[in-house]
Amino acid sequence: MAWRPPSSLSASNTLARRLILAVCLLAGGCGDKQQQTLADGERFVSTWLNNSDDKQSANCHAYGLLMFPAASCEDMQLHAAKVAPQSRKIERLQALECFGDGPQRVCGEFVEIWYQSQDRLGRTIKEGAVVKRDDGTFRLYWYRSDLLFTTLATRTEAAEQATDEADREHDRLTAVYNEMVNKHSELYAYPPCLADVKASSTTMLGTAFNHTTADPGEISRRANDCATQMCFILIGQKIATLCPQR
Repeated sequence: MAWRPPSSLSASNTLARRLILAVCLLAGGCGDKQQQTLADGERFVSTWLNNSDDKQSANCHAYGLLMFPAASCEDMQLHAAKVAPQSRKIERLQALECFGDGPQRVCGEFVEIWYQSQDRLGRTIKEGAVVKRDDGTFRLYWYRSDLLFTTLATRTEAAEQATDEADREHDRLTAVYNEMVNKHSELYAYPPCLADVKASSTTMLGTAFNHTTADPGEISRRANDCATQMCFILIGQKIATLCPQR
């Protein structure tokens, strides 16, 4: 069931919206059209956020996902659902002609809104959303919060660590391979395996061995059992022969 904001929250956000729009009008910075755009955009964001804990997948602007691929629509929906809906207080509401920097910059009819909120553990957080209207319909273009920023940072760190580990493994394989083929030049015919080739019971040829005791004759016999290009891979401290498409 979709969450319905309590009357106190509705009144609070309605008052905040009216104050923001009143300031805008007094300053002479927006007319009736922009006022309506802000109201429509805020209403859409509020509905999207309040429905974020629904089991059905949310809809997001396809171009926004293309420009900011770090977070999927599901990511944004799941993290919005971690915020206590009744805690949201509007801090900033503005219309934008363009959103993004550099190659991510896109122009059109945007509304940006930022909240001071609390997660479901009562911790104060910031969250913001940008919506874009095309053909009269708003769609969520971008959403971030302290919670989502933390998730994205953790992912980036994990990806960098995985890349570093893969680089170290590649360097180890290269060193072992070079030492082995320097001793047995005929083994140059069989290259190190590519990074996407994994050892398994179906791809392995024979058992792994210490590279210092490599037997070129045995390795050549294994290669004859591989219809494609046999290659070498490290398994722990030993080297193994693989047939990627056996």
